[in-house]
Amino acid sequence: MRSLVLTAARTLALAILSCSLLSVAAAAEREPLTINWYHKATFLQPVIDAFSKDTGIAVKVTDAYDKFDTDVILVSDYKTLTEAKKLNAFQPIRSPDLDAIVAPRWRDRDGYWYGVVLRARAVIYNKAQVKPGEIKSYADLADRKWQGKIALRPATSVYNRSLLASMIVHDGYASALEWARAVRANAGDKPEYGGDTANIWRVAKGEAALSFVNTYYINYEIARGSEQKNGIKLADNIGIAWLGQQGAGQHMNVTGVAVNTATTRKDDAMKLVRFLLSQKGQALLSQHVFKYPVRTDVAPHPQLQAWGDFRRDDLNLNDLELHYDQVDGIFRAVGWRAWLRDAE
Repeated sequence: MRSLVLTAARTLALAILSCSLLSVAAAAEREPLTINWYHKATFLQPVIDAFSKDTGIAVKVTDAYDKFDTDVILVSDYKTLTEAKKLNAFQPIRSPDLDAIVAPRWRDRDGYWYGVVLRARAVIYNKAQVKPGEIKSYADLADRKWQGKIALRPATSVYNRSLLASMIVHDGYASALEWARAVRANAGDKPEYGGDTANIWRVAKGEAALSFVNTYYINYEIARGSEQKNGIKLADNIGIAWLGQQGAGQHMNVTGVAVNTATTRKDDAMKLVRFLLSQKGQALLSQHVFKYPVRTDVAPHPQLQAWGDFRRDDLNLNDLELHYDQVDGIFRAVGWRAWLRDAE
């Protein structure tokens, strides 16, 4: 009798546990899939709304910046993608159909993330101080005629770190060191380090003749209705110089997409990844987040085409991984400061 009672009790306990687990699983399924966007959720929302309409999968967009706590994770730079991969924040997602879409230079060599859109870090110039065609490469920024006329973002910026790493890969350590030393000198004795948005306005106002920025920040200002301040209109006062067109090409970086190691919804997460890399998803991303499609069969949105066509550097971003310690050493050696006045 005692055995029968114990067996019945165990059976009941297992049934209760099973029901509880099923309830938890069901509740989890009812929760929206999550994805982050680090430049305000409103920019990504129209893309996600299109995905939800097509699939019936609810998705919540968060403002999380490099927290790696969403089901689908978007990361803004190759360096941070590499760090998150080493932290085991990503699970492998390599798939032959996605490999066929994304060129090897724009995806992780081990299959943990794919580039989903591209960003161009180009030179912007004040039209009253710099002639069109006067700046053709990053090397031109080292010319002493620009002394006191260059606005810089701090050395801690992953965008600057990846840019300098690409210079090491292309031209070697010594060349990258001399470039950084000259450009830092051209920023003046006490440069006012700012974010890309702040530097765009410094150039537009004529406080600096040149800077190098991720171009989508200009479009963000336009989308926010901030294209004109104190009588100064961005489009009237700044130009974009696409670099390296006779050499390696314009330096590019990626926004990468990955799937969280901890997610319980990998199937839904991969549906979202595939949507972002579909022709429809790529066109919507270019339209709403102002970056360049990673697909070769999708044209940039007309808002981007208006800035002009250019040839991209075909450097494989995976080749940058081993050079960041050298990059940080160079920035320290030339006095390129690490603090930031503005967040963007």
